[in-house]
Amino acid sequence: MKAWWQQLNSREQRLVAAMGLAFMVFIFYSAIWQPLNNSLTEANSKLVRQQQLLSWVQENTALYQQAKRSSGKLNLSGSISSVANRSAKNYKLTITRMQPQGDDLQVWIDSTPFTQLLFWLEHLANNEGLKVKAIDLSQGDNTGEVKVRRLHLARL
Repeated sequence: MKAWWQQLNSREQRLVAAMGLAFMVFIFYSAIWQPLNNSLTEANSKLVRQQQLLSWVQENTALYQQAKRSSGKLNLSGSISSVANRSAKNYKLTITRMQPQGDDLQVWIDSTPFTQLLFWLEHLANNEGLKVKAIDLSQGDNTGEVKVRRLHLARL
């Protein structure tokens, strides 16, 4: 290597040295600087997303707390089974079986759209003063449908 270097004239040596320096700068940039810069950019964007999520959670926590306080003031109109029957009809759900369990109620529903079930459960919790203690679901007959094997409802 030393012999090869010495056989080059001074102009070629300067060119080789300049190319070596340029190569070292390229290696430093591509192996160290660019990955660090990309990591910083990704970290900053992740921080912004997390801050947006935090502000969303803080805003909606207040709404949740308010809804929770107001839902405790609901009075159940009628028996728990009549409320479940009436509201299920409003949401086009067919209850196949009901079984009272003291103050609670167990409900079974054949294949029904999952979103309709969620809307009904939300209505029960927010408007009727009922809460879901337990639920067992299985896949329904069609895509997007579920079978309610057991739904345990209770008063708030």
